[in-house]
Amino acid sequence: MTLLKKRYSATLPKYDRPVLETILHGICLENTTNELADQVFEDLLDGFHDLNEIRVSTISELESVFAQVGDAEWRSYRIRSVLQYVFDKEFCFDLEGMRKKTLEQAQKQLTRMKALTPFVLNHTLQVVLGSHLVPADEKILHASKWLGLLPSEESIDTASDNLKSTVRKSDAPLFSHLLRCLATDEELQVDFDLDKHPLPEEGVDLMDAPSRLEALFANPMSKQKKKTVKKKKAATKSKKAATKVKKKVPAKKTKAAKKTTKKAASKSSAAKKTTKKKVPKKKSSSTKK
Repeated sequence: MTLLKKRYSATLPKYDRPVLETILHGICLENTTNELADQVFEDLLDGFHDLNEIRVSTISELESVFAQVGDAEWRSYRIRSVLQYVFDKEFCFDLEGMRKKTLEQAQKQLTRMKALTPFVLNHTLQVVLGSHLVPADEKILHASKWLGLLPSEESIDTASDNLKSTVRKSDAPLFSHLLRCLATDEELQVDFDLDKHPLPEEGVDLMDAPSRLEALFANPMSKQKKKTVKKKKAATKSKKAATKVKKKVPAKKTKAAKKTTKKAASKSSAAKKTTKKKVPKKKSSSTKK
């Protein structure tokens, strides 16, 4: 956490929305940054008259809002499904009564919303009730495995429960925030792609996480690739330049040699003509007599 605080802001995002809007914001937040999620959620509310208009809109009408964060169809479907469920159940868009419920009761209520992922459910419980949870989406799952916080075979369904055992309840909100910053850091996305860059078969030691993080921040794979590309481009340019020089030099010599040969030939022909003119004609025999 000390290393993450140095790289990212230790200021927690403000989660002061009503319960239903917290759920909708959680759908926007999954697998992306807080800044992008805030922007997308504002665009969603500004782009439609009210929550009921969002509820009756088609998925294709909602998709354009989520272009920045990806999975547009997936998010649109879940947003609309949540609103339809709440309206059919409550005949309004108010879930503030959840704040008075116990963790178990609130969890049961949220579980009935089939469109909610484990991340959105745990995020809502953490924000609304202050529950001791560390919400985990796919990106957080991969970053946690890379750190050694979770075993390589961990699933998204159990990741949140296992992550909370690594941190105290009072530190859970900040830890969740910093873990999200790490998992969504654009510079580190290549390193956390465990499909392309799998972890060692023997696994990773959590006690090595600080030193591995320092090395990662200093030299991520994304920077290594850029350096390699630049070197290749420079080498290609130098080869092309050398090839051009080699081709041009002999060409100049050949032209010069041809010109010299032509000049020499023209001179010799001129000399022959001059010699022929100077030779006197022989006198005829009649003249001698």
